[in-house]
Amino acid sequence: MRSTFTAILLALNLAVFGYLYFSEHPWSSTGRIEENRRRVLGPEAANLTALDLLAPAPRPAPGAEPATPAAPETRIRLERTGEAWFLTTPLNWPANDFAVRRILTALQFLEHETSFPVSDLARNGQTLADYGLAAPRLVVTATPAPATPGTVAAPPFTLKIGDGTAVGKNLYILSPDSTRIHVVDGALAEALAPDLAKLRSDQLLTVPVFEARALTLQTSANTTRTRLRRDQTRWLFEAPITTRAAKTPVDLAINGLNALRVTRFLAPAETPAPDLTGLATPRLRITLEGNARRETLLLGLPVKPAAPDGETIELFARLDDRATTFTTTVPTELLNTLDRAQTTLRDRALLDFDPALVTALSLAAPEPAPALRLQRLDATTPGTPAAWQLASPSLAAPLRADRELVEKLLRQLQLLSATAPKPGASPFVSDAPTAAEIENLGFNRPERTLTLQLAPAPAAANSPASPPSTLVLQIAAPGGADPGAYARILGQPYVYALRPETLDALPIAPRLWRERALQTLPPATTITRLVLRPATGDAPPLLDYSPSATPPPAPVATLLAALRALRAQTLIREDYPATVPVDGVEKPWAYILEATLEPALPTGPLILTLAERSGGRTQFAGSPTLGLVFTLPQPVLDALWTLLYPAPPAAPAAP
Repeated sequence: MRSTFTAILLALNLAVFGYLYFSEHPWSSTGRIEENRRRVLGPEAANLTALDLLAPAPRPAPGAEPATPAAPETRIRLERTGEAWFLTTPLNWPANDFAVRRILTALQFLEHETSFPVSDLARNGQTLADYGLAAPRLVVTATPAPATPGTVAAPPFTLKIGDGTAVGKNLYILSPDSTRIHVVDGALAEALAPDLAKLRSDQLLTVPVFEARALTLQTSANTTRTRLRRDQTRWLFEAPITTRAAKTPVDLAINGLNALRVTRFLAPAETPAPDLTGLATPRLRITLEGNARRETLLLGLPVKPAAPDGETIELFARLDDRATTFTTTVPTELLNTLDRAQTTLRDRALLDFDPALVTALSLAAPEPAPALRLQRLDATTPGTPAAWQLASPSLAAPLRADRELVEKLLRQLQLLSATAPKPGASPFVSDAPTAAEIENLGFNRPERTLTLQLAPAPAAANSPASPPSTLVLQIAAPGGADPGAYARILGQPYVYALRPETLDALPIAPRLWRERALQTLPPATTITRLVLRPATGDAPPLLDYSPSATPPPAPVATLLAALRALRAQTLIREDYPATVPVDGVEKPWAYILEATLEPALPTGPLILTLAERSGGRTQFAGSPTLGLVFTLPQPVLDALWTLLYPAPPAAPAAP
C-alpha cells in the first residue's frame, strides 16, 4: 500500500514538471525567434574588419539654385588591426575607440519596427526614391571577418539609409540584399553619422606610465640622444651617461606626454612646408616604448610666437609613422623638462643605500684631525634598536655613540642631494672631470671623506642577495673666490655641487657623537639630600631639600629626575676646566648642585658645577667626576631659572 502511494506521487510530480517544461519552452523559443526576426543583420555583423561610410554630396531641392561651390561627398574608411581601429580615409590616423564601438553596436543589434518587401512598391505605384533609397543619404559597407582562422570570410554587405518616416522619428533603410525596406529607430543615423572629428582619436601617445619601459629624447640642437630605461621600480639613464634617474619626475613627464592631445588637424592644402613647421628637423623627437610597441612624437616650431611667460605653447607636430600634420598644445614646464632632460630627470640624490644595511661609517678630515668611526652593535634584545659604538684615536677606549644622532645622520645622507650653486646653474658640475678640474675643486685634499659599509641586501623573490659593499663620498671646498662645496663618489666620474653648510652636519669631534645619556643611578640608589649653593663665598644655599612625605615642588622634582638619569643637550668639552666662556668672557663656575646618595657611589656625591646662564637655551654644566662640560636640557634650565632667579615678593597693597 505504501509503495503504491509513493508511485502515485512520483507520477504526479513528473506530470507537473512535464507540463511546465512543454508549456514554457515553446514560449521562450518563440520569443527568441521573434527577436531574431526583428534583427536586420545576421551573424556576419558580429565581427567586422572594415567599415566604409559614404555620404553623397547633397542634391539641391527641385527648383532651388545649386550651392556654389558644391559640397563634396564624405567618404570615410575604418580598418581594424588586431583589436585597434584606424582611419585610413581621408587620413591615416587612430580611430576613436568609443565612436567605433558605438557604430559596431548599432549594426550588430539593429532591429526594425516593421518591414515590407521591395516587390510590393510597384503594385502601390511607388519606387525606392519615395523612401529616399534611390539616392540614399548614407551608405554603410561592412566587411566581415572570417568565422574561424583559415576560413573564407562572408562577402561585404551594404546598408543604404534613406529618408525619415512621415510620422515619428524612424528611418527607412534598404536591406543588404535589396529585397526589403526596414523601418528602424532614427537614432541609427546619429550613430552612423560620418563625422570625422568624432571618429578620429585626439590622443597622441598611448603607452601609460605603468607600461612604459623606455623613454628616448633627441633635440634638434643636440645630436646626442637621451635615453632612459626602467629597471624594475626605478629609472636609469642609458645615454649619454649611465646614472640614476629620478623616478617621480620621469613618471610625471610620461603622464604629461600621455595628456597631450591634438589641438587641430591640418588639411594637406593648408599644411606649411616642412621647413616652416620645423618637422624636417624636429625640435624634439620623443619615443615612448611599452610592451612590444613603440610610439614616436615629433614636435616642431611654434604655430605663432609664444608669450615669454606663457603657461602653454602650440607647436606643429606629427607622429613618426603617419604623414598627417597637426598642432598640439604643450605645457611650457613639460617642454622645458624634456629639453633639459639630462638635468631635470636625473636623480639628485648622491648616495643610493638603505640605512638599515649600514654596519659602520667613518668620517675623516685633513690631518691632523683624527678619523672617527661609528660601528653598529648587535641588538641585545630582539625588537629593540641596535646601539652604536664610537671609536677614534683620540679616545682611550670606545664609547657609546648617540643612536638618535647616528640615525639622523644616515637619514640626512640618504637625502643628500646635488644643489645648483646659483640660479640657472646645473647641480651636476661635471660628468667627466679632468685631473686638473679634480685638483682645482679641492679633491686632492677633501674636507670630509665619508665611508659607508653596507651589509648584503636580503635576497628578493627573483634575485639573489647582493654582496657587501662600500660607498666612499668625498666633499671638497676649494675656498678662495669659490665659496661652494662639491662632492663625488669614488668609482664614479660625476662631480656634484652641494650647499656649503653640508660640512656642518659632518663634525669630526668625538664628543659631538657621544651618547647624551651621561650617568644613570641604580634603581636601589636614592637621593637623600639636594643642595644648590653659590660656588664661592659663604652665602646660604639657594636650595637645601631633603625628601619627606610631602611631594617636592615642581622645580625640585625636575632636578631630582634629571640627576637620576643625567643627560646632556650637547657636549662642549671632554675635560673639566676651572673657567668657561659666558657671553664671550671666561668666568669661573657660579653654582654647585650636589646630591647626596644612599648608598653612596664609589665616586662619592653627585656634583655638578653650573655657569651663569648665557642665553635662553644655554647654560653650561660641568662634572668633575666625568670630566665633561655640557649644556643642560631645556626642562632643567627652566627648573634652575625658578631656583636661581626667584620672582620678587609682591608689593604690599596701598592702605
